[in-house]
Amino acid sequence: MNRGFSVTRDPLLPKLAWYATWLPSASACEVEVGPQVEVDRDGSPRWVVAGVWSGDFAAGDFHTSELLAGSGLRLEDDGLHLVSSNTGTDRCVYVKHGDRWHLSNSLVVLLGRLGARFAPDEDHRAWGESVCEGLFHYRRDIPIKHALLPNVSQVVFESLKFGTDGSLSFFFRDKPRRFSGYQDYVSQVDEVVKALWANATDAGRQLSLRAATTASRGYDSAAVTALVTRVIPSPDTWSAPTSNTRIPGVLRKWMDADVLNDDGGPIAERLGARPRHLDATLSSLPADLEAWCWASAQLSPELIFHSMLADADRQPGPTLLFVGHHGDRLWSRHAAEVPLAGRLARGAPSGASLIEARLAHGVVECSLPYVFARSAAEVHKVSTSREMQPWTLGTEYDRPIPRRLLEERGVPRPWFGFGKKAVSQDFESPQGDALRKVFFNKGGWTPAAERLYRGVNLGVYFARRSADFVRERGKRAGMEASMPHDGKRTLARIADLQRTTFLTCTDLLASRYAR
Repeated sequence: MNRGFSVTRDPLLPKLAWYATWLPSASACEVEVGPQVEVDRDGSPRWVVAGVWSGDFAAGDFHTSELLAGSGLRLEDDGLHLVSSNTGTDRCVYVKHGDRWHLSNSLVVLLGRLGARFAPDEDHRAWGESVCEGLFHYRRDIPIKHALLPNVSQVVFESLKFGTDGSLSFFFRDKPRRFSGYQDYVSQVDEVVKALWANATDAGRQLSLRAATTASRGYDSAAVTALVTRVIPSPDTWSAPTSNTRIPGVLRKWMDADVLNDDGGPIAERLGARPRHLDATLSSLPADLEAWCWASAQLSPELIFHSMLADADRQPGPTLLFVGHHGDRLWSRHAAEVPLAGRLARGAPSGASLIEARLAHGVVECSLPYVFARSAAEVHKVSTSREMQPWTLGTEYDRPIPRRLLEERGVPRPWFGFGKKAVSQDFESPQGDALRKVFFNKGGWTPAAERLYRGVNLGVYFARRSADFVRERGKRAGMEASMPHDGKRTLARIADLQRTTFLTCTDLLASRYAR
């Protein structure tokens, strides 16, 4: 290993993946990068990055920039900086093996290079879902199966410096923000989007990024599209025509909100974006694409986004996808103590299930509500201020900042924000015919056992949700607040179908990157 920074481009790695080994005693780092990772063009390169940041691209200063969407490595005189995204929906991973550190933005690639796999008998929901517990409580250790290593570690939101003396130090890059009012808040977000877009389209890049967003008839993703289109013209905006509700039609008539229609296409069009519809058909999913969607953690995969991923995969360069994760905690008038403290705790791990799929298909995610999220108390002052009263509904589902953003851009009040919805479904096993064949050949399950397992789960789910419906008299907000378990963990004590799917998919993918 030569002293300094040595970079090799490997076309077989996922498009936006990088993997590195760092020898502190020699200040030497060898890095392998995928086809869409940017590399310092200096004759003696000092950085690689898979993403965009709020700084000058040529300077490669993402290790000190306030905001980064993606991840990167930068070599400095005092050590190696591993820089993770400023969100709770991405991560970097690392482990020390002998006298070397192994680092990557892909857990699948790291396992493959180490010759490791996930520990087969561990509860992998524990560390996967722990991103919801916020900055100071997520589980750093991920149990693996390896002759010498019991686990690898993940880092979320933070950055990590590997010192030349062998030391480790964690640090945050964001800065406290203050807002004099709504216009000041929006102006500061505008400046961030402008800086990110300037970086994404810099002439010094080997590949410029294209922009895309998501939109629904809720608040968060539509508000993000409103913010993005103030700066970036005509991004593709993906939406699902319907929500994931399983409430029968006869019962939906009794509810206080339309829980089925979630089509954000008309909103996107009103904002000057290009509406695109997500394809809800899953049976024809390619096995490879679906496997990547299962590979991030033992979480239900957000398969509804397969058409967005496939579209990104066909583009010459990466896609910068602006989304609305964490908007519920940042923009709600009823924000609780933990999010107001800026700890980035969440209610669900949405977005985190697509970490590996985004790397494989060339998607850099930027969740705009995470911008200034550690200054959530300041944002909340704006939400509850007198100037925001015209956009305040006084309901449980009330987010004045998104409402003002959209209404002032000409989106009619009745079009959005009257019922919290979702488009992803909770799956335990493959849905595409191609991956199902692989799964039943390798996973130890039969189609009959899978049907029985899913049937029991669905029965428990409907029984509990029916009880909620009666108790809350069809009020959507009350039903959401009850948030019952769907029986998955009860059955998992006997046999865990979802864990088998997760292990099958990650074993298949990690084997590609074995030495």
